[in-house]
Amino acid sequence: MKKRLLTVFLSLFSITALFSQALYVNPIQNNDTSRLIFGGYGEILYQRMDYGPNPWLTGGSEPDKRAIVDLPRMIVSFDYKFGKGWGVSTEVEFEHGGTGSTFEYEYEESGEWEMEIEKGGEVVLEQFYISKYFSDAFAVKVGHFVVPVGLTNQNHLPTQFFGTVRPEGEITIIPLTWHETGIALVGRFGRRRTWSYEAQLINGLDANGMSSQYWVRKARQTQYENVKMTDMAVALRIDNRSIRNLKLGASFYRGNTTANSSKPDKMEHIDGTVTIGTLDAVFNNRNFIFRGNCLYGSLADSDEISELNKKILSRNSPYTNTPVAKSAMSYSAEMGYNIFKLLNIEGQLYPFVRYEYYNSMETVEESVFQDPRFDRTVTTFGINYFPIKNLAIKADYSMRKIDGGNYNDENTFGLAIGYYGIFSKM
Repeated sequence: MKKRLLTVFLSLFSITALFSQALYVNPIQNNDTSRLIFGGYGEILYQRMDYGPNPWLTGGSEPDKRAIVDLPRMIVSFDYKFGKGWGVSTEVEFEHGGTGSTFEYEYEESGEWEMEIEKGGEVVLEQFYISKYFSDAFAVKVGHFVVPVGLTNQNHLPTQFFGTVRPEGEITIIPLTWHETGIALVGRFGRRRTWSYEAQLINGLDANGMSSQYWVRKARQTQYENVKMTDMAVALRIDNRSIRNLKLGASFYRGNTTANSSKPDKMEHIDGTVTIGTLDAVFNNRNFIFRGNCLYGSLADSDEISELNKKILSRNSPYTNTPVAKSAMSYSAEMGYNIFKLLNIEGQLYPFVRYEYYNSMETVEESVFQDPRFDRTVTTFGINYFPIKNLAIKADYSMRKIDGGNYNDENTFGLAIGYYGIFSKM
């Protein structure tokens, strides 16, 4: 399998050399003459829920009145050009207020307290890579960077999605923001430079981190000091902008997972191959915005992984020991219109609506119980107000139905403010 992955990657490497009319738009390699660019983004969130925190009761979460306030993330980024096509990019993310130690009550594991070495969050080096620009069609990144799978991984800034939180489906079944370590080829091609691509060879996921509720979201190797690359993966993305104001995209991910587990000798007879494919579209003419995407993922040997995780993971393991599905799926669509345009008012105000379906247990093997609680639809409506271009003030109300309404509904009111900006150029 590793040889096949390497062959695919080298083939892509060779193909990109054929593209002669393109523009690579990495921040440190574009036409901006600044050598140092300093920027970042962040969010502040308030949510009020009408349901309790334990969804594992017989009828689902009990009716409740509770609220939270959070600092989901604050990111600072630095991009520096050394010259002669060389540069470095860095992003540091502060999640949920910093680090420390805390306890979390894990309802999925029959109600157990888990100690986490964090204070509601973490400080993460989200991106750190060195890049080399060779031509308009071809540049290389080496280091730690975002995996371009799905719509929201590519558009995760607070100003790039409607609603107070990122679309629920994608962030439930795959990592988001997903970042791994490896090598990537990037660029644009075509007569009008309307095509762009990214091809990555990166470290794979960990089979121990898969679960019923989150599929492979928590299979990123964040629990231990060293990241294993025994099993590697390829991630590919291609986008087209041939039609004005419209971007069409597709992404693909494939890699084995069992050799990256905590006890690979117990899993050496299976691969645990994760395959993910996505399609997405974004239309944005500054007044009307539409975004839609579909994601489908499959996991080979899901029944054996479920059984082995039950046997080899101790109670002190940092992973959730629950069965994992053969496949997971999500799709969503959101649209909004700037009504200030109609009223000739400065700024932008987008009433919007979003619909999502997702299921982290879309299909299962015969030996795995298909929990209907993970079949979910969410309808969200609200407003996004932009008093200035890079600052969004948001309010929304989301209505979640579980298994078609067979469990108690879950409704949430949210308020948020988010920003993105370039703070300094030198």
